[in-house]
Amino acid sequence: MNLSPDAGRRDIDGSFPEGDRLRRVFDAVGTVGWPALGFQAEAGGDLFATQMLASVLVHAYSGGRFASEEIEEACRSEEDFRYLCSGDAPAARVLRRFRRIHSAALVESLSLLWPTSGTPDSEIATSETRGQSRDLGRARLCLEAAVAADSLALDF
Repeated sequence: MNLSPDAGRRDIDGSFPEGDRLRRVFDAVGTVGWPALGFQAEAGGDLFATQMLASVLVHAYSGGRFASEEIEEACRSEEDFRYLCSGDAPAARVLRRFRRIHSAALVESLSLLWPTSGTPDSEIATSETRGQSRDLGRARLCLEAAVAADSLALDF
């Protein structure tokens, strides 16, 4: 269990150049107010850093990956996801519960990744531009797709 990323895993060592997708995810998640405490999906369960879980889900959803089981597997096997969760892969049930509890903040983070008309692609909204460059509709569709993917998976 690694709680150190709670402030947001943001290495400034040049591993991910400015404008890179992971840096944009970090910026979008960092712009939103997340609880500072860790997230525990169930009593006695593992404690995960909230911004780590948010970064994993925002990265997955913005890349078109919606099923929690698939995201859990990516956290174990894909370099970018392993980086985001610092090798502490959350279970699918943790991801689903986190999404349910923090859906509004996830939508807000996702909306910052896609510029609306007149906003350059590389711009992440800051406190000054937050209201100008958000695509809430696309962000909501991502969360709806995640809910649908998990519902379909749980039906089998």
